[in-house]
Amino acid sequence: MLGKTSGIVIRTIKYGEASAISNIYTEQYGLLGFHIPGAFRNKGAVRISHLQPLNVVDITFHYQKTRNLQRITDISCRLYPDLHDFNNKALYSIVCELLQQVIRENEHNQSLFEYLQQQAIPGLNSPIHFWQLPFMMLKILYHYGCSPNIDGYAEDALLDLQNGIFSNSMLQLKYTSDVPVSKTIYEILTSGINHLPKDAALRHQTIEDLILYYKLHINENFDLRSRDILSQVVK
Repeated sequence: MLGKTSGIVIRTIKYGEASAISNIYTEQYGLLGFHIPGAFRNKGAVRISHLQPLNVVDITFHYQKTRNLQRITDISCRLYPDLHDFNNKALYSIVCELLQQVIRENEHNQSLFEYLQQQAIPGLNSPIHFWQLPFMMLKILYHYGCSPNIDGYAEDALLDLQNGIFSNSMLQLKYTSDVPVSKTIYEILTSGINHLPKDAALRHQTIEDLILYYKLHINENFDLRSRDILSQVVK
């Protein structure tokens, strides 16, 4: 069957002498693998420039549900990260690592796809905000349907990371954010990030707690090894 869909390139690796294996998060079919013969020779319809991570592409391909790797017959690039400086490149690397761990094979999620295509990826082409990574992490959780529930929030509440709720309970919980991080997460969820102070220690701890949240709710092996570069950017 001939399929046509928009997609977001998640990962591309070299296969053999000149071919590529590319994972593309498609709007209609979820995450699919593609074998692209000769991509690194840049002589066919599909060139390696088409397959850079986070490119938004339109593809035509032969879709066979039982095959692990599909074959692209035509591709065009609609949007790509235009990385102006080190800050953009740093966040780009982190977002690539994040998406490679959370997007699952054959999982269709229209709202997540639209968020990535319309907001997250275009946002990488603009000046990077100090709190942009925690904001994106919480947005992705929202589109997965497992972001923290804000209904129980009150002053000095703690975020129970395991159950995804805010609580004033004094019970000892195993996975809990402290009051400043809990308040920051609540404010990002309700008011955005433009008003937040540039507090590097607070941002670092917020990201660490969100990584744990991802481990508990999406992927138990989740981590962001490239997050350390944030200490060098968006100061």
